[in-house]
Amino acid sequence: MIGLAYKRWSRSQAGEEDFIAFCDLLGYPPSKVLGWLHGEFLPEGPEILSIARTLGTEVYSTLGLPEVDPELLKVYHAFSHLRGEFRSRLAQALWEAEKEMKEKGISANSPDAGGILSAAFTKWGIAPNPKQ
Repeated sequence: MIGLAYKRWSRSQAGEEDFIAFCDLLGYPPSKVLGWLHGEFLPEGPEILSIARTLGTEVYSTLGLPEVDPELLKVYHAFSHLRGEFRSRLAQALWEAEKEMKEKGISANSPDAGGILSAAFTKWGIAPNPKQ
């Protein structure tokens, strides 16, 4: 799936650095993305969220996994301007928050979810800008 999506995406891009740009779009280094493309290993947890944001949520069914909570995907989309490491950290924070919410039986649109999300964001260095 990632290979086909990359081919479609690269046809719409110009220049030699299209693979690097694709990796940046996903938020992961080229070595990791190459591993996925060559089937050396499968994406896991937060990596899947990054891929789903870019290529669509069908990545979950392709990998035989339950889809991400739609509310968390909305949060991820709200930060779509982030690139590279920042996007990876966001995906990690959301994945950990979703895991904790599932363990505690809390839905993403519950008032209790805010505290879980806030703690995960803080842990991964995603904090509000105090100057705003």
